[in-house]
Amino acid sequence: MNKNLVKNILVIIILILIIIGAGVSLVNLGIITTEIPKTNSELYKTTLIIDYGNNNIDTYNIKFVNATVFSVLMQASKEYNFPVETQYYEQYQSHFIISINNVGGGDNNKYWQYYLNGNYGTISSDFKYIKNYDTITWKFE
Repeated sequence: MNKNLVKNILVIIILILIIIGAGVSLVNLGIITTEIPKTNSELYKTTLIIDYGNNNIDTYNIKFVNATVFSVLMQASKEYNFPVETQYYEQYQSHFIISINNVGGGDNNKYWQYYLNGNYGTISSDFKYIKNYDTITWKFE
């Protein structure tokens, strides 16, 4: 066998052992973990109010984990079996609510808008995270 080939193989084996040893050391020090990251799995509660603008109001109690105003609406739609129509805008990376329970946005110049704890939503519902016991109100106005 060629001496250079044997030398190159030994160098490669040594480098592999050093890399494995460094990885094991980093795991033992806790710098690298092999565990799947844990998320906060505690269930929180929110009240979702849907005000159709015609004296009809639906109220739902929703339990959630790490949710946004938008995801709570979509969760309620599935849990309570009412349709929600949305349009996704790639440039904003967010959804526009077209209709809730077949009440459509744009009718009589009215659109769906959300309020969080009585305050008008100033950012997309996709990006507005909620906390335990928050109240979300979607109004058709």
